[in-house]
Amino acid sequence: MGNRTTITASESNTFHLPLIFRSVWQSLTILYLPIFCIISFLSYQIYLHILESNYQPYFESQQNRLDNSMNTFSRELGHIQQLIRLLRYNQQFEQSVQLGRPIDLSSIEKVFTDFSNVSSYISQVRWLDKDGMEKVRINISGNEVVVVEQKQLQDKSQRDYFQAGMKLQGDEVYISAINPNIENGKIIIPLEKTIRTVMHTAPENGLQDGVLIINFVLNDMLESLNKGQDNKLRIIDNKGYWIMHPNTSLEFRSYTDYLVKTNTLLPPDVIRTILQQQQLHNFIKDARLISYSAIDIGDNTPESRHRLFFIDSSKPDLLNVVEQKVALLVFSPTILILLIVFFLIWRFLYDGRKQYDLFRQLAIEKDALALLNQQLNIAYEQQQQMQDSMVELRKLSSMGMMVAGLAHELNTPLGGTKLTLSSLESSCKQLALAVSEGLKKSELEDYLTKTAETIELAQKNIRRASDLVTSFKRLAVDRHTDEATVFDLMLVIKDVTTTSLPRLKGLHIKLDISGPEQLAIQSYVGIVSQLFQNLIDNAVSHGFARRDSGHIHIEVSQDSPERVTVMVSDNGNGIEVERLNKIFDPFETGARGEGHTGLGLHLCHQWVTQVLKGSISVNSAPGKGTTFILDIPTQVNEPE
Repeated sequence: MGNRTTITASESNTFHLPLIFRSVWQSLTILYLPIFCIISFLSYQIYLHILESNYQPYFESQQNRLDNSMNTFSRELGHIQQLIRLLRYNQQFEQSVQLGRPIDLSSIEKVFTDFSNVSSYISQVRWLDKDGMEKVRINISGNEVVVVEQKQLQDKSQRDYFQAGMKLQGDEVYISAINPNIENGKIIIPLEKTIRTVMHTAPENGLQDGVLIINFVLNDMLESLNKGQDNKLRIIDNKGYWIMHPNTSLEFRSYTDYLVKTNTLLPPDVIRTILQQQQLHNFIKDARLISYSAIDIGDNTPESRHRLFFIDSSKPDLLNVVEQKVALLVFSPTILILLIVFFLIWRFLYDGRKQYDLFRQLAIEKDALALLNQQLNIAYEQQQQMQDSMVELRKLSSMGMMVAGLAHELNTPLGGTKLTLSSLESSCKQLALAVSEGLKKSELEDYLTKTAETIELAQKNIRRASDLVTSFKRLAVDRHTDEATVFDLMLVIKDVTTTSLPRLKGLHIKLDISGPEQLAIQSYVGIVSQLFQNLIDNAVSHGFARRDSGHIHIEVSQDSPERVTVMVSDNGNGIEVERLNKIFDPFETGARGEGHTGLGLHLCHQWVTQVLKGSISVNSAPGKGTTFILDIPTQVNEPE
């Protein structure tokens, strides 16, 4: 582990009294002055730190409010997207704008009118053709629904939301920025903070080319964010304009400049930092605590995405109250500390010679202890590495035993592939016969269709088999169980049952074991472990299917030194008489529709008879449970 560090007598005899201890008052002045400066500086830093920590709860409160507000806003945006999808996939609406048929305007008007009651936020529903001309529009104001006359419909081809909507594909939804509602070049008064959702009705979907647009007025929803709050939230968009402000005169003004620039509230450098989304989520400005968070509207592309910044701030006088409280908390004890330090330095110098010796000795011992501690850490790290290596080896060994139990899963996809290839061979023979008799186009098309389906099914099964092989290769490891070893049979059975207990407990299945405390045999421990695991799994999957509880009992006995008998019994559903004689046949199962392949008991039979050189039999009756009887030798001779 290393060499010991020894403190010798010569080290302690080299002590010389430092100059600092020779003139107490001079040394006191020299020592105390820098300490006074340091303590004062540290006190001020502590004051700043505590002040910042006192700000933190307010910042957290503001951030929580912002998070709740943005969650509410985001939830409403999600609801808005679902509403336009609901209208877009309305069967009557799709029939009204079906490609190749005249547009049924009256039917669209009825669909829009009925849909207007879905949400109180809806202010307008319309459908525009591919040239941007409104074909149908309804206006909603309170409980009044008005169908706009054809002569009053407008050309919206130059609007951003129309141009963006025509580029949408499939299920995509475009969400516009929040703007005031404008009709015929004039802003609607009182101001309506409007967001528009757009979906494309495309010819590739069998519909007339155009866009479906729903206008949502968000005034009530935005005002609900400030309900019960003294400080009102502010919302700004990524272009630097107010969306919501406590002073409503700062919101929408005119069509050409309907949002007021934000530099009336915050300095331009702060605004630029917020809009660039730099690390300034919480900051202090003009004696106020200000927090903000950003949210993107919709799933628009980066170049058309709209971003909103939610801003919350504290009361103007909050900082002064907090600063006074923290100053009293920090600087009052600072004076007391300075007096105590003065006394301690004087005491230190007064007893300096003795204390110096003690400190020097302590430093030497500390160095020795640090060395020993370093050596101990190295030893501990080596121990941890060895422990981790042992754990990994044990995991690899355990995984190896799983491969034999999982291998039978390959038969299903391979069998499916064989069947599909047989079907393909039969189709080829039929095609050859049809060619000789005069091949018809319909027969060739039928053959090509069936062949494509057959190849696709075969590829699917081959891919599944490939996936299984890949999975098995990952699990397979060298577990050193290829040779027969001496092990405790009872311990192996207990280990298997122990790993099964969590699953059995969840299914209310009781499992117990009876037999000798120890029973040493020479056999293949991996095979034995997997054998009992399969029998327990078989009881759970088949014996207790559609049952609320059950009981499994494993009884081990040794009637002679050469043989061991193990009975695995359950009080489950039992096995039908006609199936008992073929229960160990491959692919024999009564639950193939539930994903079982019928290879579990076949593998058990093969392991017992071919590897363990024993025998296995079964006793069962419907409704009276099942008992598997295993007779295996206590010593297996390995093949030469």
